[in-house]
Amino acid sequence: MYAWGKLRFCLTLVLCKYKIRQIVGCKKYSQGSTPYFAKRGRMSFKIALSQINSCVGDFEGNRKKIIGLINRAKKENVKLVIFPELAITGYPPRDLLFNKGFLEKNREVLDDITRETEGIGVIVGFVDFYEEKLSKSDTSSSFSGRTLILHNAACFLQNCKVIGKIYKVHLPNYDVFDEKRYFDPGKECPVFNFENEKIGISICEDMWVDKSPIEEQIKRGATVIINISASPFYAGKRSLRKKVIAQRAAQNHVPVVYVNMVGGQDELIFDGSSYVFSKQGNAIAIGKSFEEDFLIVNSFDGEMVSRNENVTQNVFDALVLGAHDYVHKNGFQQVVIGLSGGIDSALTAIIACEALGSENVTGLLMPGPFSSRGSLVDAQQLVNNTGMRHKVVSIETIYHSYCAVLHEHFEGKEMDVTEENIQARIRGNILMAFANKFGLLVLSTGNKSELAVGYSTLYGDMAGGLAVIADVPKTMVYKLARYYNSIKERDVIGQEILKKPPSAELRSNQKDSDDLPSYETLDEILDLYIENGLSNKEIVEKGFEKKLVSDIILRIKQSEFKRKQAPIGLKIMPKSFGFGRRMPITNKFEQ
Repeated sequence: MYAWGKLRFCLTLVLCKYKIRQIVGCKKYSQGSTPYFAKRGRMSFKIALSQINSCVGDFEGNRKKIIGLINRAKKENVKLVIFPELAITGYPPRDLLFNKGFLEKNREVLDDITRETEGIGVIVGFVDFYEEKLSKSDTSSSFSGRTLILHNAACFLQNCKVIGKIYKVHLPNYDVFDEKRYFDPGKECPVFNFENEKIGISICEDMWVDKSPIEEQIKRGATVIINISASPFYAGKRSLRKKVIAQRAAQNHVPVVYVNMVGGQDELIFDGSSYVFSKQGNAIAIGKSFEEDFLIVNSFDGEMVSRNENVTQNVFDALVLGAHDYVHKNGFQQVVIGLSGGIDSALTAIIACEALGSENVTGLLMPGPFSSRGSLVDAQQLVNNTGMRHKVVSIETIYHSYCAVLHEHFEGKEMDVTEENIQARIRGNILMAFANKFGLLVLSTGNKSELAVGYSTLYGDMAGGLAVIADVPKTMVYKLARYYNSIKERDVIGQEILKKPPSAELRSNQKDSDDLPSYETLDEILDLYIENGLSNKEIVEKGFEKKLVSDIILRIKQSEFKRKQAPIGLKIMPKSFGFGRRMPITNKFEQ
């Protein structure tokens, strides 16, 4: 009896020591009135942040990429691999979501991926859908009389099974986002047990909003938050995004894993730049920017890492990526650009050469009756500095033929913008002829400042398949050109191009300043009006002359019909023309 009591005492002592070690190995933390135990940063398994470049509708390509990286993760002993928002379909699929075949193919690919998850966990974005009868007041997507409910979803897979699905709760419906048109919001904020962790999974916007699903997941005991995202780039967005995620981690005292998409999709550019933040809000791992990455992490306690944020570099890299993906994803290999000897066409050509290789870029030098000798020399020097292909096609004969045909109809009329635009339209026709004959894509070269106030010619210099710098203000054009020269450590874009006064060269001694204020002044006003949404009165209160502000705003309104007919431009500013700024053409509102 004595021996049995002694044995029981020893067992109790051992058990107490084990419990004490468990408690010491955890740090008690209280979130509101709900206490829970937050683990230390060291994980017992590896995770991989797989920021991939998905293409909308390329189900086979996206499937191969995802499965290939799952297999890579297995070889590197990764236990959990995470892919971006809507990685299977690409983002944003827009009205393809009204096509039931598109939805079904997305589900087939998810099934294929599920079969590849033996021995590994996978989180991947897809579109979930199901049939449900709704009242007339409910929003839904209808196919042949059947009602389908769509969700922007993440699927958690493991060992060839679906562990759970997570639906995006907060659907963005501003700027370029239109998710309420397609999706129903999620209502649950589940937490999943995985390898001794409790994982809360959320999707993009759910990280950005106050009172986010993350807080509910923390209350349910989440020890790690994972957010999958398709967050488009604009100048300054990365710093803002990093700040928001750091706050979520520090406020909730929980590590945050953020996986963002990378690549160009139409006018949108996704920069990647995935993050892992410690529970103190420190970035301990950062994915590459503007390229795919497979970032493996095995600790939430790593040293803080940082990356210098050079906005000019970010914009340049974004434009290169956007141009590359737009050209290649749409089945083109080569492009053609009109080279005027000016700064805008020079920067466009440089971006194209970096994106596609100079051997895939053709520059057309099209001198006219008012082209200066210096501009032709500058354009030729740019060709020599880059190694791009080029042709010289004079428009003088064609221009004089046009004028001769129109002479009797225009008799008695002074030469004006009509004759100027004829030159631009001849050049547009020549560019399109080369594009048709040789299977090229025309890149137009207008900048945001010009497009804003209509300083461009419909069916002329606006002609093209992609407007590479259409969201780049003129003052930033110069910054980008000087940045490129600095990283190349030589004047690829010559100093003559950088120094000479901007001119369309469509009449004798023409300068942009004949018709516009300085670009420094113009860009300040455009920034206040377009990017910041200030009114006429508010801009004048900033110190600008009233008549100048009124004239510029009037030009912006009157040029809306032009912009509606322009090729899409790569978005690099908070408010881009087109899908990001949906203004009516017919507009009598006085602001």
